Amino acid sequence: MKKLIRIFKNLKFRYKLTLLIAAAGLIPVMIIVVYMQYGMINLLHETEIDNMDKTLQQSVRSIENQEKIYENLVNYLSYSKSLRSILTMDSMSDYETYSEYVNVADPLLQMPQIYHQEIRSISLYSDSIEVAHGDTLLPLEMAGKQAWYSRLGDDSGLLQWYAAQGDTQEITAFRIFYGDDDIAAVLAISLDYGTVLEPFTNQIRDNTGGIIFDSSGSVIYSGYSMDEKYQPADGESLEYLQDHYTCSVQEMEGTGWKFCMYRPAEVITESASVLTLRNIPIVIICIVLMVIAGYFFARKTIAGLEMLTENMNQIHLGFRKVTVSSDSNDEVGVLIRSFRRMMDQMNHLISEVYEGKIKLQNSEMKALQAQINPHFLYNSLSIINWKAIEAGEDEISRVTLALSTYYRTSLNRGETMTTVESEVSNIRAYLRIQLIMHDNSFQVREKIDQELCGYEIPKLILQPLVENAIDHGLDMSEKAEKILEVSVQGDGNDIVFCVKDNGVGMEQQKTEQILTYQSSGYGVRNVSERIQVLYGKDGSMKVKSTPGEGTEVIIRIPKKAGKKT
Repeated sequence: MKKLIRIFKNLKFRYKLTLLIAAAGLIPVMIIVVYMQYGMINLLHETEIDNMDKTLQQSVRSIENQEKIYENLVNYLSYSKSLRSILTMDSMSDYETYSEYVNVADPLLQMPQIYHQEIRSISLYSDSIEVAHGDTLLPLEMAGKQAWYSRLGDDSGLLQWYAAQGDTQEITAFRIFYGDDDIAAVLAISLDYGTVLEPFTNQIRDNTGGIIFDSSGSVIYSGYSMDEKYQPADGESLEYLQDHYTCSVQEMEGTGWKFCMYRPAEVITESASVLTLRNIPIVIICIVLMVIAGYFFARKTIAGLEMLTENMNQIHLGFRKVTVSSDSNDEVGVLIRSFRRMMDQMNHLISEVYEGKIKLQNSEMKALQAQINPHFLYNSLSIINWKAIEAGEDEISRVTLALSTYYRTSLNRGETMTTVESEVSNIRAYLRIQLIMHDNSFQVREKIDQELCGYEIPKLILQPLVENAIDHGLDMSEKAEKILEVSVQGDGNDIVFCVKDNGVGMEQQKTEQILTYQSSGYGVRNVSERIQVLYGKDGSMKVKSTPGEGTEVIIRIPKKAGKKT
C-alpha cells in the first residue's frame, strides 16, 4: 500500500487528475450497478413469491373444493335414513339382512365411486354389523385395526383427515356416524393419494419443491424437482425451509393441513446475474470513454500549470525571464499572473541589493557605537563602587555592584538568549537592590537545581515576575512575615521556573487577565508572548492565586533548547 501511495505521489499531475476523474465517475457507476443488481434481485424475489403465492392458492383452493365435495357426501350419507334403518333394524334372517345390505347399503356406498374416480372405497363400521359385507359394511371392531382410528375424536360433527404414506398411499376422511344416541358407527372414505394431491404435486417442477404438513405437524407429502445442489436436507422442517429457501405457505381450511411451496434463492440470484452480465460490456465501454475523456480534460486543464512549472525550472537554472502568460480568471491564470508579479518584484529587489549592503554596513557601525555606551555605564558604576569603598559606604558599594551585575546580565551584549546561571545571577542582583529599597521587609528563598545552570533560556523571564510579585503582592500585604520564593527545577525534559509570594493574592478572574497586563520594563505579558513565540505548544506560563494567601507564576519550557557551550 505504501508503495502504491508513493507511486501515486510521483505521478504527473495530469495522470493524477485523470485517475481522480475516472474514480469519480467509476464510483457512481458501480453504485448504480450494485443498486440495480440489488433492486433486480428484490424485484425477481417479490415476483417469484407472488407467483408462488398465486400458484399455491389455486392448488389449495382446488383441493379444498374436492374436500367440500367429500364433506357433503359424508353429510349426505350420515343423514341417510336408509343407512340408519340398516343399523337399527331388528333381528332378521341372514337372507333378509343380506338383501338389505345389497339393495340399500351397496348402492348408497358404492355409487359415489362411479362419479368420483379418486374414491377407492366408502366403509361404514358399526356394532350392529356382525359380519363384514365386502368393504362397505364392517364390524366396528375392524375399525380399530385401521391406522386412522387412533385419531378418531369424540366430536361427531367434524370430518377428520388422515394421510398414510409408504406402500399404501391413501387419504382417509372419517367421522363418527351422525345418528341417534343408540347408534355407534364410523363412516370412512378412502381416497386415492395422488389424485387428491394432484393439483399441488403438478406444480412441483423447474427447481421447485413442495411439502404438506397435517394438523399435528407430521409430513404427509414431500417432493421436489430441482438440481442436486439445491435439494433440501433430510428431515426438513417448515422453519428450515423458510430460512434456506424462498417459500410460500398456506393453510387449508377443514383439514388443518399446511401446504408449502419453495424454490432456492440461488435460482433467482442467477437469473439476475445473467441479466447483469449482459450489461457488463456496456459498463466497460462507458468506463473506457470516461477515462479517455478524463485524460483530454485533464490535459487541457493543466496545460497552463505545466507551462508554469517548466518556466520555474528555467528560472531555477538561472534564466529569470518569464515566458508563460495567461488571460484566464481561474486559479491557474491567477497563479501565472502572480508569478509574473513576483518575478518582477524579485528582479527589482535584486537590483536594490547593493543599496541594502551599504545600509547594512552603516547599521553595523551604529551597533558598534551602541556597544560603547554599556561599557561606559559599567566603568562609571565601577568608579562609584571604589569611591564608596574609600568612603566606607559599604551599602552604597553593595547597591552599585548589584546594579552593575543587573545591567551586565540584562544587556548580555545584545543577545536575546542567556543561560539559567546568568538569569539566576540577574535576579539575585535585582533582589539585592529591592531588599535595600524595601529595608529588608521581606525574605527571599531560593531553590535552584545547579545541574540546569548551563541550559540556554530566553533572558529576563524572571525579573518581570519578581517585580510584579513585590509591587502587587508583598508591598500591598500587611502580613508580618513576607516571603518571596524563586525556584528553578527540572521535570523530565522540561525546565520549570516558579515565582511565588504570600502577598494579598487576587481573584481567579483577575489571574486570567494578568497575562494581558503591561507593566514597566519587559512586563509579564511580554514574557508570555516570548515563550509562545520561541516554544509554541511546548512552552507555557500559568498563574495561580488565592485572595489573602498569595500568587504563584509557573513557567515551563523544554530542555531541547540545548546547552550553551
